[in-house]
Amino acid sequence: MRKRAVFGPAAALLAAFMIAAPVDAQTAKKAPAVPAAFWFAGWAPYGQVRKYTKKNVADRLERNAEIFLQYGFTELTVHHFRPAVQAKKTAGKEIALEIFRMETPADAFGIFSVRRSGAEKVSEVIKALNWISPARASFVKGNAYINILATGCEEAEVEKVAAAAAAKINLPGDPVPAEVARLPKTNLVPGSERYIRGSLAAWAETPFLGRDFWGFRTDKSRAATARYAPKDSKLIVLDLGPEAADVTGLVEGLFKEYLEDVTMADGFVRGEDAVGSSFLFEQKSRAAALVLGEPDGEAAEARLAEALAGPAKLDEKGKKSMEQ
Repeated sequence: MRKRAVFGPAAALLAAFMIAAPVDAQTAKKAPAVPAAFWFAGWAPYGQVRKYTKKNVADRLERNAEIFLQYGFTELTVHHFRPAVQAKKTAGKEIALEIFRMETPADAFGIFSVRRSGAEKVSEVIKALNWISPARASFVKGNAYINILATGCEEAEVEKVAAAAAAKINLPGDPVPAEVARLPKTNLVPGSERYIRGSLAAWAETPFLGRDFWGFRTDKSRAATARYAPKDSKLIVLDLGPEAADVTGLVEGLFKEYLEDVTMADGFVRGEDAVGSSFLFEQKSRAAALVLGEPDGEAAEARLAEALAGPAKLDEKGKKSMEQ
């Protein structure tokens, strides 16, 4: 039987060189985590600062709004800039600074992670998890995902603005989720790590996560994924939630739809694709892991075991998120 494919931009001088007056320590402590207004050397704000909520974010994001909502979007603020000194060589340059506030730092990392390919350039100047190109820069600070959209700019200009914005945004919280921290580091492809929340991200990651029994459609589950060298195989570490049911039998049935030589023994579900690459699944309470398309069977088993062997982690509320 033929199996279905799996792999699927006032005064210009002021705007350009605005210097903050000295402040005492007490005033500094009251500085907002996210400024209401931004000033960048060489750039002047223009137009109104626009704010969006869950009700109208689609006006800005259109059909991309749904995946942001599934990742716990709460508010979007958009600031626009043009060169402070207008000249022929700066004509047409603009920058939009988008600040997305999400429910948690993990959610901010999640939306950041699924909107990159992993092959983008990473800047050492931007003091946050980031990637950058001549037309765009994205980074994460606390529970904020920041996106900078540039028109007619050079990469160095975008990088300078992004670095300044990152320095002005002071939000607490490690954006790297516990599930991502569990991903084994050996042979992991840098920049390929993703944090999965919601059915849209799950299905986009792999059809294997598209089924309702995983709990992504009901927002009960979370996952971390990464690709691994040398054959670009994938590891998925799942937290199925505090009321997780045993889905081993359902995974066996799923494997049989896509794979060949599917077996279930000792709590493992195993299968192979048409070229002999290994697919493995194991569940331990609410924690589970999938290895997809690893040609080295022993490496697949070792990677799955390492992913499930780490100590229990704590979620944002201090509860165990990956119990053994």
